[in-house]
Amino acid sequence: MFWMAFIWLEFSILISLIWALEYETSLKDMFDEANDKSLLWGPYRSNLYLGIRPRVPESLLTGLIWFRADDYRSVGNARHQCDSGDDMDTFGWMEYDPRSVGREIIRDTQLQLSLEADFVKSGDGENWALRIRGTSKDKNAITSLVFYAGMEGEDNALLLKSPKDTPELVKGHEVSMFGFSQPLGGAFLLNITEGNDSRHPKVRKLKDKSLDPSRTHHVSMFVPEDNVWKAKDILLVLLRENMNFGGDVEQLKKIPPVEMLQLKNPSFKDGNVHFIQKTFKGPIEMTVTFNVIESGDQLNDQNFDDKFNKALTGFKDKFNRKFQLERPFANATYTKFARELLSQLLGGIGYFHGNQLVDREANLDQDNVKLEGKPEGPYSLFSCVPSRTFFPRGFYWDEGFQLMPILNYDSDLALDIIKSWFSLIDSDGWIAREQILGEESRSRVPEDFVVQNPNIANPPTMMMIFSQLLHLANLRKEGSIEVTTEGQTVLKELGDVHLTNPDVLNSYAEEIYPKLRLHYEWFRTTQRGDMDAIGRHCRHPEEIYRWKGRDEEHCLPSGLDDYPRCSADASELDVDLLSWMGVMTRSMAKIARLLDKRDDAKLYMQRLGYIQENMEELHWSENNSSYCDITVNDDEEDIFECHLGYASLMPFVHRLISTGSSHLLQILRDIRDPEKLWTEYGVRSLSKQDEFFHQGEDYWRGHIWINMNYLILDALSYYGKHQDTTPEIKELAGQIYKDLRTNVVENVYREYQRTGYAWEQYNEATGEGQRTKNFLGWTSLVVLMMKMPETIQ
Repeated sequence: MFWMAFIWLEFSILISLIWALEYETSLKDMFDEANDKSLLWGPYRSNLYLGIRPRVPESLLTGLIWFRADDYRSVGNARHQCDSGDDMDTFGWMEYDPRSVGREIIRDTQLQLSLEADFVKSGDGENWALRIRGTSKDKNAITSLVFYAGMEGEDNALLLKSPKDTPELVKGHEVSMFGFSQPLGGAFLLNITEGNDSRHPKVRKLKDKSLDPSRTHHVSMFVPEDNVWKAKDILLVLLRENMNFGGDVEQLKKIPPVEMLQLKNPSFKDGNVHFIQKTFKGPIEMTVTFNVIESGDQLNDQNFDDKFNKALTGFKDKFNRKFQLERPFANATYTKFARELLSQLLGGIGYFHGNQLVDREANLDQDNVKLEGKPEGPYSLFSCVPSRTFFPRGFYWDEGFQLMPILNYDSDLALDIIKSWFSLIDSDGWIAREQILGEESRSRVPEDFVVQNPNIANPPTMMMIFSQLLHLANLRKEGSIEVTTEGQTVLKELGDVHLTNPDVLNSYAEEIYPKLRLHYEWFRTTQRGDMDAIGRHCRHPEEIYRWKGRDEEHCLPSGLDDYPRCSADASELDVDLLSWMGVMTRSMAKIARLLDKRDDAKLYMQRLGYIQENMEELHWSENNSSYCDITVNDDEEDIFECHLGYASLMPFVHRLISTGSSHLLQILRDIRDPEKLWTEYGVRSLSKQDEFFHQGEDYWRGHIWINMNYLILDALSYYGKHQDTTPEIKELAGQIYKDLRTNVVENVYREYQRTGYAWEQYNEATGEGQRTKNFLGWTSLVVLMMKMPETIQ
């Protein structure tokens, strides 16, 4: 009897293990399906003012072009691509959740037009609708809106369904198109309608009835798939053809511009790209709906407002739950400011697809190396962008900072983006620091920056996200995913599943861990320094590092482009890179512990200890009372290269200095010293006393950057609250923390109100925003600053 009971017990345990494994797999699969559906569609052409597409390569691309149609010159200012040269009072997604809803506001000063674009998705994420409303200061202003849809992919189709009176004039004002794409759900309908009260300009005597501006125009043509993104160029060519048709200039002057600026079909057969033009007199209203024919939750003109308003209320409620701002920012004014910054950051998320240019043969140790790339790919990337106007692509070093606010709002989304980045890793462990995928992306990048090299690194900022994620997971109680008897999932809070379900988090970590490890070892191999060239003894020569691929004027790999460094032809060890390797090693240890990989965790912690020892033994300069780079002089003697600023603060901001270190007090005093780093708007990037302060290009040589000020605040909180730091350090850290948090947030807010934009950097003397405007990227970290406690005591 005993042995039978024992066998039964073993059998029961085995069945339980099998069921648990199947449940875990089922749970992950169901989450993946629901997550993918909810993120399928969005304004993922974030380089455009308005462009909806799916996270699917070679599928449907849509966009909006607009221009004033009462002036021939205005068509040259047609809006399409986000451009810093456009005279916009402001633009951006002021309310936006990538899973459900968004509202973009565009104040076009030059065209005297205000546009509001409302976007909403069906509950299952399959369908979407876009409603565009516009008003002008001139109630009789004539404005043309051109919505286009281009279908890529051999197995996909998009055809006009609506009847026509002529090759370009649609019967009535509703345009309906039928399409098919298996990844998008199969057969679908794309409809374009207008508001019931819409007015259109009328021309008493038309020279050409096919150019009637009171009618809805449609033109379709075949365009090579890799040229669909050139829709604006194609449109302008079509409109210029009308000008040629008009005869000589004097004759053209007699024809109203609104007539000549209408789409006409020059005998094209229907193809893969469709242009729909509506010209409005006064207020604008146009609605676009996409519905999979077999889907249940469809969107239309009648239910749009109800669906949108409910989703928008849900977004605001979620934001208020996730971001409970602390004094002095716990009020409606700063809540609106924070919500707009987060929304604009989320609204910059894009989906990119195409090949990239890589030079795997260049010798970076040679002077004046010019990279010559060969195409590799295609690849796909789902990523934030630092700026929709100037940097509309993925940047490795920016991404970790950009994901910090997103992690606090939707951790599942943040991890989805990280997974996309690490899907790009090559067999050696390299990820390109700039993701310039496809011709559309390359068209926005200076030629010298297009080609990537697999020996050039960038700060591994995304590794910070894992540490923050595990911290947030520990703060959350275990949640649940409800599973119905039919096997369908009901996700109570899609966006927090990894935080509240250990099985899903562990599954994610297991999947990505091998890629992280490969990437980590790539850093250790390619960026390792040469101790023999420095000529100094070191107990841990395997943990010394220098940025590879810099030149005399710039160290682009470091992210701190023109920050002062030693001569490029000298050997060097870089304190900021050693600090980043500490961040990376610590994060690897945490992930290894999560996965119960004890030997790996032990190895990483040992390496972290070596990094911290090297930090003190090699990089601390007693004479300069600062952490410094190391190089050699003309006599081949090792010397410190010291420049007080962001690079020298890296050991501090990454918490790599012992809480009992005497160095902490000096660092705090340097930060608080107005003659060195302190300003009333934030901490300077370079000391006021440095010989290179505001010299040369003056990019990272004095002015204020929000990403580093955020890390400084985080470190002040850590050391200021730690039980092992001295009372003097606690008091000084607390004072600096409170003042710095208030100064930075209030200045960014003040400039946002004054200019309508967040900025790339802020002037250390005046606080004014400068360089790139509409730079949400890491400037959106002020949202997290407002969430931080007012004091740390």
